Order: sequence, then C-alpha cells, then structure tokens
Amino acid sequence: MKKIRYIAYAAIVIFGMQACTKSFLELEPKTGLVEDNFYKTENDAFLALTAVYQALAVQNWQFIPLMSDIFSDDAFAGGADAGDMSQWQEIELSRMTDANGSASDLWNRCYTAIYRANLYLEKEGGITWTNPANQKRFAAEAKFIRGYIFWDLARHYGWVPIITSVLPSIDDYRSVTQNNPSEVYTQVAKDLLDALPDLPDIVPSTEVGRVTKYAAEALIARIYLYHTGIKTAIPELGLTGAWTNGTTTIDKAYVQTALDDIITNGGYTLLPNYADLFDWAHQNSSESIFELQYSEKAKSGDWGGWGIHANFSVIFYGMRNAAGFGGVWDAGWSFATITWSLVNEYEAGDPRKDATIFNADAESGTYLRAFENTGYFNKKWMPRSAFQATAGSRELNYPANFIDIRLADVLLMASEMYLTDNPSKAKDYLNLVRTRAMGASAALNTVTLNDILHERRVELAGEGSRKWDLLRQGLNYTKTKIDASFNVPSTAPNKQDFQGRAFDPQTYGMFPIPGVEIRNCNTGVLNQYVPKYK
Repeated sequence: MKKIRYIAYAAIVIFGMQACTKSFLELEPKTGLVEDNFYKTENDAFLALTAVYQALAVQNWQFIPLMSDIFSDDAFAGGADAGDMSQWQEIELSRMTDANGSASDLWNRCYTAIYRANLYLEKEGGITWTNPANQKRFAAEAKFIRGYIFWDLARHYGWVPIITSVLPSIDDYRSVTQNNPSEVYTQVAKDLLDALPDLPDIVPSTEVGRVTKYAAEALIARIYLYHTGIKTAIPELGLTGAWTNGTTTIDKAYVQTALDDIITNGGYTLLPNYADLFDWAHQNSSESIFELQYSEKAKSGDWGGWGIHANFSVIFYGMRNAAGFGGVWDAGWSFATITWSLVNEYEAGDPRKDATIFNADAESGTYLRAFENTGYFNKKWMPRSAFQATAGSRELNYPANFIDIRLADVLLMASEMYLTDNPSKAKDYLNLVRTRAMGASAALNTVTLNDILHERRVELAGEGSRKWDLLRQGLNYTKTKIDASFNVPSTAPNKQDFQGRAFDPQTYGMFPIPGVEIRNCNTGVLNQYVPKYK
C-alpha cells in the first residue's frame, strides 16, 4: 500500500476542504481542488479512494481493537487513575452513557467513512478512466470498506441508519430512517458480495494494504461466525434466519469454501517464528491478509485525530514514565494493561506468551505503577525507541501497522467451521497454528470448541478479537469470563483498583447511540434499543 500510504495526507487535505463548502471570505482554495473540479481523472479517483481507506484506518480516540480488549477478559482499562480516559473506564464498568466520547468518535468515524465511500461511488462514473479494470476494482474496494464499516456499526450499535448515497441536504440526513440489525447485516452482505468479483487475488508489493479477494472472503467468514453466534446469544436483535444479501445465502458451506480457498489458493504462509509477526521493521508479511497501513510521513502534531496517519494506539499501550529496560521502550500511557486471566491462559513453554506480554517487573527498568497496574503490557504494540519520530509529536507518529486479518486467524476459523462436519480437518487446521508456536509435540489428537477458543485467545491476544469471541458464545458465558478476570491475586497491592467492575448483560456488549446525534436528528428518528441505554 505504498501508493495509498504515501499520498494519504494529500488526499485528506483535499477531502477536508469539502467539509466546509463556503468560507466566510469565499477565498479560492490554494490547491485548486474542490468537488466541482475534482473526480475528473483516474488519479483523482485514486486520491478519493485513498481517503476512503484513511477513514477505515483512522483511530481518533476510538481504536476498536484496544477498546475491544478493554471490554474483554484480556485487558484492563488502566491509565493514570480511575478518571483517565473516562470513556474507556465506562466500557470496563458497563456504565457507558450517550455522552461517552468514544461512542461519539466511533459513530463519527463510521459515518465519515460511509460518506466518503458513497461520494466516491456517486462520482466515479464521471471520471475519464484510462484503465477500465481499475474502475471496477476501485468501486469494489470502496464497497468492501463500506461493508466493513456497516459491520462496525452493527456490532457496536445494532440499530443504525443505512445510508448508501449522498443525500441532497442536511435535513435529509436528520430524517434518515433507523434500520434494525437484520437490515444492516443485509447491507453488509450486499457490499461484500458485490465487491468480491472485482477484487484482485493478489497485489504487487507497491500496493500492500489494498483489499484482495481473500481479504473479503476472510471478513465474510469472520462476520458469519459472529452473526451466527450473536443471533442466538441476543435474540432481541432479531437476527433470525440466514445471513444473506437477498440473493446469495452466506451459510456454513459458503464459508467453508471461502476459507478453504484462502488456505489453498491464497499463497499465504505462517511465519516460522511467531514473534516475527510483530517485528515493526518487517511488516506486510506472507501471513498478512489485510493490514492497516500507518506511516509517520505526515509528521503529525494534530491531536484532533483526523490528522494522525501513524498508529496513535501505540502510545496508549506503553509503560508510564518508563526508564531503563535497555533503552528499547519509549514511555507510554499504561492503558489496556494485561489481565492475570490472560497471563494464566498460556501453557508452559508457549513462546507466544513472551512475544505478546511484556513482564515489566521481571525486567531491569523502572516505570510508574499506575491505575490497574498488573506489571504486564501488550508487547505487540508498545512504543519502541527505534521507531520514535524525528518530527511532529512523538506520541502520534509510530509507524506500526495493525494486522487486521492473518492466516492463523483464518486457519482457526476454518477449524471451528469444520469441527462437527470434519473433525479430522478441524484438528489439522488448528494444529498448523499450534505447532508453529509450540512444535510438533504439542499437536492435539482431538479438538473441541474449547480448544479452538483457547488457541484463538493465545494466538490473537492483544489484537482485539477476544471480545467478539466471548459475545458469540452467549451473554452468560461473557459475564462469567469477564467477571472472573477481576479476581485479583492475593499478592497484588492495588486490589481496590479492580473493585466494582463487572459485565452488565443489559449492555449487549454494545455502545449507546451518541446523544448528540439523537438531538441533531428530527424527533423520533434515532432511538436507543439496547436495554441499558433506554
């Protein structure tokens, strides 16, 4: 994704100009680029598509993997004190309100991405295309991203407006219909299935990070597993029946075929050494299927969020006031501290533990033991001195990609999909992941769902998947696991930090629709349906 990655900043400048169509002085834009004279050439199309990708990757104080881990039994909120990043403390406390900042930021990020995708799809027909194949491919990429974003809305808010075109006026947006979860999942299926035929199988090294057919197949599988579990876990969502776009049904057989296609034909390989996956100097590996690209090239100093093009989440994971430790680690803000529950999940001799969890108290260095400190930090994303930015704000400019979908995840999804139909195949897929980490002697002779969930937890820890794996097993299962993670070791000096924190099933594991959005819409247009937020 070098082309996407390097021109992202320029694209956002262009699209940021469109947010205010008329300044009070009516000055001519210095770049000369506005909607009236844009969308003319294929390069314009590429810049516009880059802006859609950027809206998918932007973190803006609401990075989903980090918030998902805080929700789960893998990480605590942490921070300086119980009031630091209160929006994340509220997630952990199951006390979110419609004033929660992360709920608002996530909602804004989603509908900004949808607007950009809709604008692109509306304008691309007027572009002079030098390569007709690019026209189909670019539209497919925009639809993939829009489908992904609608899933983000479905899994976080449930009942949300479906907007698939650029509406004529502000009042039209204020009056748009609020759809039910089943309708939103139908739209997700439409976008992803529409995108599939026109996405490339592979991309050249100059385009790493762009969507492929295999990324779309893997995302479909991921959503299918969640949709299948959550419709049983929370029948109030009304997700009865199959997941479909109205024509094609995405069922078990469809997903099994898609996963086999990725594994057999995708050309992806597991890296021999698990820790190499998180070597920032060697990103976009042979195991990566879809990877969000981050770069320090914007040299950002914009703390508002949208001007940050590097991995903003990195600074949240680091040790607070860190010093020593061989000079390897930069200081961070000590959020998403690792739970004792996750530490204890690893089997003896599993090297994934040391590759994932940094045990600060066992190393030679000092740091501030702040709120909900366990001594354990997410090593995959901790800020690293070797990658400190030379310009802009240090905190905003770590060039660490986020691996959203990788082959190990696909193998474990396939293992789960074949568990009852073909237990031998399920075992083989799981053992590919397990023995990569622990050697041939660790192979299992039989596999159960608990084995798969364990393997998913230790393999994908710190990558934001655990919340969704919990929820699809049921609300009671989720509560049991999360509540148990607050059982603090008797030797811990800060037991009081963890008191009063538990999962409330009445949240459904979802966010409230932001109150500001409800008030900005016409009366009765947006309503809260999740019991906790009514």
